[in-house]
Amino acid sequence: MTKIDNIRVLYNQIENKVRFREKVAEEFNVTTSTVRTGWFSRFEIPSAYKVQENLIAFMQNYIQNQNKVVA
Repeated sequence: MTKIDNIRVLYNQIENKVRFREKVAEEFNVTTSTVRTGWFSRFEIPSAYKVQENLIAFMQNYIQNQNKVVA
């Protein structure tokens, strides 16, 4: 499985995709529209600077915590 395939599988596990994309934009210091249209529409995620690897780790953590209530 490629990193992009892994990201696709993880993305399908995200419940609130709008909120998730906002968090990804904050974490990676890019615009929400870049995340929405490039990263998770066409799955064109940069491979430089380990962005794909870091995104996979971020997504795994996000999925693990997405159902926890935030006070």
